[in-house]
Amino acid sequence: MKKLSEWFLTIFGDIKVFRFPFFLVYDPGSYQVKGDDVRALLRVLQPGDILLRAYTNYLDGKFIPGKFSHAGLYCGAVGEDDRALAGTRQRSRGARDEAQSALFHTGEQMVIHAMAEGVFIEDILTFSRCDQLVVLRLPEHITLPAGAPPSPVDAALLSPEEHSLRERLASGEAIPRAEFAALAIAEALRNVGRGYDFGFDFTDFKRLSCSELVYWCYKAVAELIDVRPRTVKVLFLKRLAIPPDDFLNHQLQRIWASASVHMRYPALGFPPIRRR
Repeated sequence: MKKLSEWFLTIFGDIKVFRFPFFLVYDPGSYQVKGDDVRALLRVLQPGDILLRAYTNYLDGKFIPGKFSHAGLYCGAVGEDDRALAGTRQRSRGARDEAQSALFHTGEQMVIHAMAEGVFIEDILTFSRCDQLVVLRLPEHITLPAGAPPSPVDAALLSPEEHSLRERLASGEAIPRAEFAALAIAEALRNVGRGYDFGFDFTDFKRLSCSELVYWCYKAVAELIDVRPRTVKVLFLKRLAIPPDDFLNHQLQRIWASASVHMRYPALGFPPIRRR
């Protein structure tokens, strides 16, 4: 049986202190995505993958419908050659300069996502500090099936490159996933520095929430992956939005999930965990 002093020191070691404002928080679990998970994750990732993550005890997750509260776009390697593209959706020269200097970061395995601070780039190792994490991927080839619903995105919002891909789809061509992924990553880079969309307005893309950013980057294929804004309750109000869980549909491949996801949501049907 543990002595009282041993019990006290065990509890004491799991207490976090926050000075401003002053809080004491008891957190014995730390993040549930562990080192083994991250090592496995690094082996399966491909540029263009969609990442969904969740935290067990974060307050904001209680107000977002679904199992996952955040989405990001995995870009793979980001190098100096990409710097000139970063932030080019910004209207002012000052904002573009800031995106290319203060907000642009290079690395071998990088993620672009949107949080309260806006759209930014960070290492996958940092992004993975969470409690649940999954990887989703577009099909190997994208086709336009007969009777496909019309695109939910105004054609005027598509870039010339996205228009070209749409025309090739309309002609019956099967387009490799890598071509859509490359456009999505380029679009994510252009949006670095954009402000966060606290109003969750999915009709105006000047500001972007996390799932809005992923949707915007893959807008050329949005209806083919069965993702479009819908009316949901966010922060007690009904809004037109895309909860991160909406990417968990039958059109996207379920590539990988952390052990914590397998334990908590076995019915999601992710491939079994493989250990080396």
